[in-house]
Amino acid sequence: MSDMDQATVMPEEGAVSSGDAATSSGSRVRIVRLPTQVANLEVIVPYALIAEINEVMLPEGETHLSRLDAAMVDWRAQRIPLVSLEAMLNEPLPTIGQRVRCAVIYGTNPDIALPYYAILLSGVPRSEEVTADSFEEEVQVDGEIWGITALLGGRRIAIPDVRTLELRIDEMRLRFEQESMAPAQ
Repeated sequence: MSDMDQATVMPEEGAVSSGDAATSSGSRVRIVRLPTQVANLEVIVPYALIAEINEVMLPEGETHLSRLDAAMVDWRAQRIPLVSLEAMLNEPLPTIGQRVRCAVIYGTNPDIALPYYAILLSGVPRSEEVTADSFEEEVQVDGEIWGITALLGGRRIAIPDVRTLELRIDEMRLRFEQESMAPAQ
């Protein structure tokens, strides 16, 4: 099994790891840099979490995302929640149109009905291989959705706490479903 196939989420800590790749300094793991406009950070995730990079159409009239709401978009004949990390962190939301680029992520929590979700991107993602030795030091960053923050090649990076992120997105999805089922007043 390759390092890419070993990427998992550690439920006890919620931190993303790559099996032995996170502890064995010589092992390599493939990551994807997700281009967002989160201030002073580059967001990375294990390659194995990415289902697809795609463009989706926002529902008519929904050209904004908020901290507490997800837009439900169509992807491969399914409705999945699309979120903005910037909005979730109370940062300014990038200007978006009806068609947006996103990273569709595999859901990892079997306890919630969230097989996929999408994260708004502001550019084209890149994948690369890194080793545990590539991370220079852990740094402190505000934001409850980060599992790990560190320096990688002199740049500040953040790896989302996938379980926390999924729980927040699932709450948004459930709120959306309840609001759409509520009778109009």
